[in-house]
Amino acid sequence: MPLLALAPVNGSRVKLVHQAWVVASAWLVTRVVLLAAWLPGWPELAGDVHYYWKNTAALASGTASAANVMVEYPTPVLWLLRLPLLLGGGTEDGFRLAFHAILVALDLIFTILLWQRGRGWLATWFWIVFVVAMGPITYQRLDLVPAVLSATALLALAARRPAGVGAALAAGAGLKFWPAFLLPVSLRGEKRSDAITAAVFTGVGLLIVVGSIAYAGIARLVSPLVWQSGRGLQIESVWATPLMVARIADPQAHPVHYSAWQAFEVFGPGVDALLVAASLATLLSYVAFLVGYGFWIARLYVRRESPSVASAGLLMVTVVAITLIANKTLSPQYLLWLGAPVAVLLVLQPRLRFPAVLVLLLGVLTQLVYPVLYNVLLAGGPGSAVVATLLALRNLGLVVLTGWLVVGSVRVLASADK
Repeated sequence: MPLLALAPVNGSRVKLVHQAWVVASAWLVTRVVLLAAWLPGWPELAGDVHYYWKNTAALASGTASAANVMVEYPTPVLWLLRLPLLLGGGTEDGFRLAFHAILVALDLIFTILLWQRGRGWLATWFWIVFVVAMGPITYQRLDLVPAVLSATALLALAARRPAGVGAALAAGAGLKFWPAFLLPVSLRGEKRSDAITAAVFTGVGLLIVVGSIAYAGIARLVSPLVWQSGRGLQIESVWATPLMVARIADPQAHPVHYSAWQAFEVFGPGVDALLVAASLATLLSYVAFLVGYGFWIARLYVRRESPSVASAGLLMVTVVAITLIANKTLSPQYLLWLGAPVAVLLVLQPRLRFPAVLVLLLGVLTQLVYPVLYNVLLAGGPGSAVVATLLALRNLGLVVLTGWLVVGSVRVLASADK
């Protein structure tokens, strides 16, 4: 009788071990194939990594000032980049190798975190496939770090670790400002835990702000906001889509140039109007966030309801999606901001497969546009028709996804979630 009683347990353990080996093998094989497939084109894709190296090395040698280096990035990015400089032995090749190794390791750690969750099987597979769909950009930019931090905050929320929520969001906001938008919807209606989340976020945030000012000054603290306000219409943004399609027939009417803001931007008739529309959309998105936060807080503290963590996760993903489509800038790596929290959302609610499938498709389209066919897109003319169409489909998919998320979030805010 005891043997019979133990059999299901042993069977489940064997199954769990088997699944773990399958996941580990899938992660390893896909990452090796991904890196090997793009290795020949790695130097062309490493422009940003070279930029990181050049400025970090200049800063370390004293030939550049922190107040004037990489002013488009928050100051803590300069601190983060010291790590690959240290691990790389002070050489550019070593820096690049360490930089990529750090991001691959972060990818692995996040995969393990997803797997460790009780219902992480589907989420883990989603993440493994998503990184392949996104391609080499995953390891060529820093955006994986704040994306994983925001997703980790959602995992901490599910694990009832309020300090972890606050710390992860504050750290993410130190590298990219957008994770700060997720703080209000991370509250749970429990005074003690919410106070801990807010206090840790504020404390870590203040340390980052004070440290940034001491390290590089107040002007450097706000320079990313100044930089962002001066940028033009980036060709991959939702708002640039009509012009990118129109330039198929007449590239000269809407030329594309690498601007002073270190991005490819579209110029010509209609740009100014679209920039105004994007600015208005961004402003309206902030208003929508404030209204949504108000309804969420009212649901927690006025109506005394206890919505699921999955509901909070849905709101978080919605905030990220709205941020992406409202802005005049949209770099390919920004899709990582969506992928990581969607993976955790699958842990919390495996039935939410529509957004997951759509995000995978968006990742594939993003990689096809950049880096696969990017040079064709830049050239314009008939040869770019297919790429512009892919870009338009990607952006249309983003809008559809955002609409779906907004509808779901309205239900959550109206207490209609289950």
